Amino acid sequence: MATTTGLVQRMSVSSAFTCAWIGPTPNNVELLTVTNDGTAADIALAATHAQTLSAAAANYRVVSAQHADDSAKVLSLEFEPV
Repeated sequence: MATTTGLVQRMSVSSAFTCAWIGPTPNNVELLTVTNDGTAADIALAATHAQTLSAAAANYRVVSAQHADDSAKVLSLEFEPV
């Protein structure tokens, strides 16, 4: 399991997926994705992840996104405490 930590520098949202560029600076980011497999539970989780990333971007909050070593799909998110 890999973890990418930093600010959400940029986001792109569509009905099929969300892309988030996360890193310490705009020039030092990793592109991560939020997708779903079509099940109700996974659709709800993907929507929550997209909303969480959007809130982090709007409020300049550092996030830690967990994803598989060989995948950019976000599996879980954490905020740093205020």
